[in-house]
Formats: sequence, C-alpha cells, structure tokens
Amino acid sequence: MSFDDQQVETFFRLQSNTRYDEVVNHCKKKQDVWVLQDDQGCLIIELGSEKVLPIWNDSSLAEQWKGKEYEGFSASVIAFADFSSKWLPGMVRDGFKLGIAPNLAGEGIVVATAEFARDIGVDLTTESH
Repeated sequence: MSFDDQQVETFFRLQSNTRYDEVVNHCKKKQDVWVLQDDQGCLIIELGSEKVLPIWNDSSLAEQWKGKEYEGFSASVIAFADFSSKWLPGMVRDGFKLGIAPNLAGEGIVVATAEFARDIGVDLTTESH
C-alpha cells in the first residue's frame, strides 16, 4: 500500500517522535522499510562524524522526501527479514545510525541502530563493542 498525497502531507506534519512511533509500529508488524538508493548504493547522510541511513515506512514518503537535492535516487524496499537479520547487525558493526522518517525540512530522530533494533523487538546477538 502506498500513501496518497494527502497521507504523505499529513505524515510529514507529524512531530518527529510520532513519526518515529509510526515506523516502529510498522516494523513491529514485520513490514518492509524503504530507503533511497542510486546506482552507487543507499543514501547515507553525514551529520558531523555520524553516518546516517534515513528510512521510511512507505515508498511515497521516501520519494517525496528526496526532492531535487537527491533526484538521482529512488525509493528502494528492504524486506523486513533482510533488514532485521543483515542490515541492522551490519550497521551496528559499522557504526551507522538510522534517521527515522525525516520530514521535508530534514527534521527527524537519529538513533543508534542497536536502540532502534530493541525498539522494534529485534534481538541483535552481535556485540557492538
């Protein structure tokens, strides 16, 4: 199911913590997540020394967010099984963080990958030390 324009607009008006909760609930239902990707790989945003992978709970949110700044990117789905078993452990190991459904102004919660995994009920057996 893809959000319509009104749903996208409404979602991006939500407070950051509400958008975070929406993505957590989406993932708890073992539903897929969306990232932006080009032929070089996934969009990673550098915030100071942090490397952040923005994720959304719907393709239309990712597509709307990219705007002109990231027009070479397109929404790409990550199956929840792969996200929880491969992506999350790899991101913890590599020290990446997650940007949870940033809004059109770029505001959103940046969270440690291990913390997000706990929030969605994924047990990461990989030690992050």
